[in-house]
Amino acid sequence: MLAPTLCAREPLNRMNRSAFSLILCVGLSCNAGSVRALEPRVDYIAKVFADGAYRPRVYLEADVIKRYGKGAETVDQNSLVRRVYRDATSGREVVITSNPDVAPEFRTVDEIRVSSLSSGRGADGSVEDLGAIALNGVLIGGPAAVVQKIASQAAAKESVQDRLGGVVVERTCIFLAGGSSNCYFLREGKVVALAVGFGP
Repeated sequence: MLAPTLCAREPLNRMNRSAFSLILCVGLSCNAGSVRALEPRVDYIAKVFADGAYRPRVYLEADVIKRYGKGAETVDQNSLVRRVYRDATSGREVVITSNPDVAPEFRTVDEIRVSSLSSGRGADGSVEDLGAIALNGVLIGGPAAVVQKIASQAAAKESVQDRLGGVVVERTCIFLAGGSSNCYFLREGKVVALAVGFGP
């Protein structure tokens, strides 16, 4: 089990996320042409995990919805929108998070998470096959020791308790210089979920 906290970092609240989204929008000139849409058939989920970051730019929520549909939409305790999908082949759940305080045409994706723990919601078969998804070589079902090694070499990181699929997990996040974060969710010595986020 990892230590309760590898470094102090306060969780984002809705106000902080809103401020960051507005700053991001200004930085992109609040112009849809500045945040050019990727091709509609890009497999955004597979791509973000292969890249380990949002490249060449953070994804627009509208592009993700165009590719996968709206999913099963929920609002979490921080008033963030979570769109839930399910890969019918592997049974894995995908949660794509965004901030509703930003206008739809400028709204970007805050996080994409793939999990072997299901909430029981999600639109079947609306995403690509995620059975072999990996983040920095770490596979769902792989040993927690691999994540501990990666975290030990990271400059900016945190490890806290979280809940997924109704159970307690250990969430370890590594924060990258470009604004993205790589998160690994651990339970009983195994990796049960992976996520790539964007934001402070």
